[in-house]
Amino acid sequence: MKIAVSSSGDSLDARVHNLFGRCDFFIIVDAESGEWKGIKNAYAQDATGAGTACAQILFDEKIKAVISGQVGPNAFEVLTKGDIAVFLSPPGLSIKEVIEKFKNGSLNKMGIKKF
Repeated sequence: MKIAVSSSGDSLDARVHNLFGRCDFFIIVDAESGEWKGIKNAYAQDATGAGTACAQILFDEKIKAVISGQVGPNAFEVLTKGDIAVFLSPPGLSIKEVIEKFKNGSLNKMGIKKF
């Protein structure tokens, strides 16, 4: 399974970025093999629509799960309609740490609250 993590840098030691569409990089990790690569977020400075534009990058990479500090409602809707699960990261973790939490099932899955 391929996972995308919003990141503040281009390494496994970088911290998880708090904002999905505004992150500096996406770290793409194969959960089985451990292989990874960084992709610069070309949409981070866009005035609007950054999250939904980033979703397309992840569709192209065949991602099955996203981990971020926060994902906006429009990006969340696009990701989930595209069969990508969204998980929330506690603040301050490295990419390495959050991947381990994902593997052991200790991350919260994001959902829409209905009133």
